[in-house]
Amino acid sequence: MIIEIKNIRRSFRSVKKGEGMKGALGLLFKPKYEIKEALKGVSFCLEPGSFNGLIGANGAGKTTLLKILSGLIPPSSGEVSVLGFTPFKRALEFRRKIALVMGQKAQLWWDLPALDAFDLLRAIYEIPGPIYRERLHTLTELLDVKQHLQTQIRRLSLGERMKMELIGAIIHWPSVIFLDEPTIGLDVFAAHKLREFLKVFNQREKATIILTSHNMNDIERLCSRVLILKSGKLIYDGHSTGLMQEGQRLLRIRLLENPPLSEIEKITGLASHLIQQEKTDEPGNKPIQFDIKQDQIVSILQILMKQYQIVDMGIEEQSLERVIQRLFAEERTEIS
Repeated sequence: MIIEIKNIRRSFRSVKKGEGMKGALGLLFKPKYEIKEALKGVSFCLEPGSFNGLIGANGAGKTTLLKILSGLIPPSSGEVSVLGFTPFKRALEFRRKIALVMGQKAQLWWDLPALDAFDLLRAIYEIPGPIYRERLHTLTELLDVKQHLQTQIRRLSLGERMKMELIGAIIHWPSVIFLDEPTIGLDVFAAHKLREFLKVFNQREKATIILTSHNMNDIERLCSRVLILKSGKLIYDGHSTGLMQEGQRLLRIRLLENPPLSEIEKITGLASHLIQQEKTDEPGNKPIQFDIKQDQIVSILQILMKQYQIVDMGIEEQSLERVIQRLFAEERTEIS
């Protein structure tokens, strides 16, 4: 296995501030601390060349896990092995074989043209000239950015800048790539180009990739394996199709009336996370979505038709995005 982690835990200690001036003075003379567990006994192994999606709500521990795997922070307890190295020891050979790309943080030098930034990275990683030129040609062709190589990083659009960041991160041809929200803020076309590049690079170079994203298109189109973190715990590890419950459907109904969702919950007996009002700019009452099994559809319709007038309806296959939304909704319900 190229990545192995066993019972990883990571806690952070932070100062807890009270209200008002008294609370501010307390920080100076008698600070109170609170412990937050970001990861709670996470374990899994990844095979070489695999493309893995890491999913979780904000604060679930995704970025913390990537920072541990890339050696930026140590775990509080547990064992971590990446390419046979202990990441936090930051051995030079380990750093040569990994890459970390964070969609919200720039890593290239903004005042330099992209080509100069890449030349600097070539010197840092001691990449032979012919190999460097071949790699740069391959990457710029795949990402279609050759015409922007002489432009300052700061003058590029967000999409072009993200492509340059990705080139800079993998110009040394890493065996393991950690991607934290690489398509965040990108338009549809730029996100598509980035996804296609990652797919081709994974297939060509057999690099092991871990991708975190809130965009389920990224996960469904790229990842053969999905890991889901929930409040610091790994709750699912497998193929995305394994999340799709057999016979699960999305029932969409538009009613003539506009009853509150609490009333719908009461008469149908369904849990609140299985019923959602659709966000749409269409005129009239907004459609209501029911996440139910196929054999429940007739009975739910019969119940609703006794109380309301249905003006429109549709039945859709379950999507990964909807499944994840339900998991997150269940988590918020548990917390509240």
